[in-house]
Amino acid sequence: MRIVYPALAATAVLLAACGSSGSSGDSGKQTVAGVSANFHGTKDVTGMSSLEIEADNFYFEPTVLKGSAGQKLTVTIKNDTGTEHNFSVDAQSLDKDLDGNKAQTINVTLPASGTISFFCKYHRGQGMAGGLQSG
Repeated sequence: MRIVYPALAATAVLLAACGSSGSSGDSGKQTVAGVSANFHGTKDVTGMSSLEIEADNFYFEPTVLKGSAGQKLTVTIKNDTGTEHNFSVDAQSLDKDLDGNKAQTINVTLPASGTISFFCKYHRGQGMAGGLQSG
């Protein structure tokens, strides 16, 4: 005879739903444009000309900015820590230091296709990276 406990079944369903991966709001390690990143979501920036992202302890949020090919963005990066961070995009010869507890505004262009990486040159090895994606 099999006994089913409704509370346990409901908990299992809830935990399974929370444990899914790959959606735009999940966090964890993901590879973005060939770089290991501490993933904190994807933001659809289609049609936007500016936005703010957060630089925190070893991650950018959102981690991926997805929009139209060749789209130009003015991005304000708010460093929410007392630690110096950096925002680099090798494909665009961009290398800007981000002083602790300050904001820096930069201009980026989404690639013609695919994803290019951005990262903190000081903490890239700890997963502080993300991507600019078109498509």
